[in-house]
Order: sequence, then C-alpha cells, then structure tokens
Amino acid sequence: MLFGPTYIPELQTGGAMLLGLWVFLAGVVLHEIMTRRSREEETTSTLETLHHNQAVLRDRISWTRREMLGMAEALEGAAKSSKLSAEQSIINDALSEVNLLKTLMPRLTDPFLGLFDDETNVIKKDKRVREESEVRRAKHPDFLDDFRPENYVEKTVREPSEPEAVSVLTGLGETEVLSIVRQSLRDDRIEMFLQPVVTLPQRKRKFYECLSRLRTSKGQVIEPGQYVAIATRAGLITAIDNMLLFRCVQIIRKILRSGDDIAFFVNLSSHTLKDHDFFDDFVEFVRGNVELAPHLIIEVAQKEFLELKASELLSLERLMGLGCRLSLDQVQSLDMDLEALANGRVRFLKLEGWLFAKSQIETKRFLEQLRGLPIELVIEKVESEDALVQVLGQDVSYGQGYLFGEPRPARP
Repeated sequence: MLFGPTYIPELQTGGAMLLGLWVFLAGVVLHEIMTRRSREEETTSTLETLHHNQAVLRDRISWTRREMLGMAEALEGAAKSSKLSAEQSIINDALSEVNLLKTLMPRLTDPFLGLFDDETNVIKKDKRVREESEVRRAKHPDFLDDFRPENYVEKTVREPSEPEAVSVLTGLGETEVLSIVRQSLRDDRIEMFLQPVVTLPQRKRKFYECLSRLRTSKGQVIEPGQYVAIATRAGLITAIDNMLLFRCVQIIRKILRSGDDIAFFVNLSSHTLKDHDFFDDFVEFVRGNVELAPHLIIEVAQKEFLELKASELLSLERLMGLGCRLSLDQVQSLDMDLEALANGRVRFLKLEGWLFAKSQIETKRFLEQLRGLPIELVIEKVESEDALVQVLGQDVSYGQGYLFGEPRPARP
C-alpha cells in the first residue's frame, strides 16, 4: 500500500490504499476458507470414525444378545425341572459355548474383513479383491486349482414327488457373491447342512458330514462351489469355517443328550488350520469338554494336509490327543504312504469310486497295505446303484453320496 506508487508510477496513493485493502481482504477470506475446509475435513473424519464405531458396537450388541439368548435357553430348561442341580450341566454347556462364540468376535469385527464397513468401502474392497485376483490369474493360471467348483458343488437329486427342500441361488457374479458372504457373516446366516455317511453294505447311518451354506436375506442359499474361492481370496473363509465348527459343537451337544452314538465330519481349510489363535482357543474348549471329542472328525483335503507346516500339524495332534479323529478327503491317488498316515493319526480316507475302477492291480495293492491299519475307507459321491456295485466287492466300510441321502438343513 505504501510502496505501490514506487513500483507502479501510474498508481496514485488512494489507488494503492484500495489495492492494499483488497489484498488484505482477499487474504482474510482465503484464510477463512482454508480454516473452514480444515474443520470440515476434521469433522468428516470424526463422523466416519463414529460411524465405524457405531457399526462395531451394533454388532457387539447383536452378539451379546445371542449370548444372552443361549444362556436364557439353558436357564429356561433348568427352570422346567424341579431339580436344578440335574440341569446344571445344561447351564455349563451353554456357558462354554458362549465362551467359544466369544473367540469368534475379534475375527468377525476385524476391520480387515470389512464386514461392518459402509457400502462405499465395501465396493472399494471388492474392486481391489477382483483386481488382485486377476493379476494372480495372469501370473499363475492354475492358482485356483485347489478351489475348482467340482470339488465343492453338491448337485441336487430329488425324487419327483419330493418337495423342494431349499431354493438355491445361481448365476451370481463375484461382487454379488462377496456381498452375500459378508452379509451372511454379519447377520449370522451361516447354516449347517448334514449329509449321512452309511455303513456298507447295510446302509445304516453312522456319521454325518457338516456342510456350510450361506442364506440370503430372502431365504435362498448359495453353495460352497459358488463362494469358497471368492471367500478365500477375500480372507473370509476362516470365519465361515469357525462358524461351521461352532454349529457342529452345538449339534454334538444335543446328540449327546439324546444318547445317540453319532460322529460328525467337519471340513476345515488350510487357512483355518493356520489361525493359531482360534485353534488354541478351540483346543482349550475341547479340553474342557472332552466328551465331545470322540464325536468330532476333523476333515482336511489331502493336498493341503501334505503341505501343512510342523506347527499346524502340532495343532491337529493336540486335538487328536484329546480324542478327536482326522480324515483326509479329495484323495486323488491310491499311491500314498498309508503307514505314515496312520502314524499321523489319520483314521479315515475319503475317495471316489473311480479310483478303484482305474487299476485293479493298484487297487488290490492299496487294500492289502491298508489291511491291519486303523484307517477306514469312505467312498464318496455314490449317486447310483451301478456306482455302488463297483465298490461293494472291495473292502470298504462306509459310503456317502446322494444315493444314501442328500445334504439337509440341520434342525435347530
């Protein structure tokens, strides 16, 4: 304002004062704009944090409600009896299941899973998952071989007169499936289906295999063949396995009360076996409820089992030491060290009938090596009488497939 006329000779003193005033006011306005923008950004960040905390808190309240419901059911059962002491075990059972359920909470509320993010963040994460998977496919075309749909899809076979049991949703895109997976975990819609494993040739039901299905808000289900690979890439498969394992524990508890001698196969992915925190919690749970162990058969894919590290094998060994049993499925060859598997606590081998029909010489050698070892054979995916005839002449203890019963929802 004072030196304006010096640098701009044509500018009079009055004009210089006006120019200086204008510059001053412009600076004040700019400062105000920057200050307001900074406050708005801070306010937006605070609101986003509050929104996230609200979502997490809402979920914790939801899980707490479920815990209270479990305890209320136990107390209600005790209240119906005149002998409260006789029902004390029911209350203890419910409390132990609640404690196991609590171990899932840190995983389900982990921000990495994105189960409680707003829609914008979910879309961004889904886009990132798709982009990363496309890059991996380009570099390693066979990286999804372990998750081929034929390894998981259970085709539906029903008699013409039999009513539709469930409505299966098909033809979904990856983004739609991932959205359903997140919502199912968030809303506790991971459902357990049971498929019988029968003795041969009597066809008497001896075991059940526990299979997971995700139910949508409209009551439809999607099957493992649709979501296993997608959930694995998104880091959600361990949470699904954990919930399936929890459901199985509840079923076993009820089976024990009924006096039935039935065991359940529960398939766990290698990702779950590598979750040492959860596995340690589960081992301690079984240790405190050792009566459940003989009824629980942990099932692992053969390829994944052979690739487990020593620490992961030790986790399985701890469970087997408590009375659980180990089963290998997705067996692709009869050429295996059966004695080493038996020493590794493997008690069941699940394989398909085509392996027997492949080579009679190899089949005979395999059965001779198996004889005398504490390993039982289960022939799976038996879907016709002709398929059954091919294996009945062999030394096979059990069969599984749609011929003996399709997967059905576990009753509440």
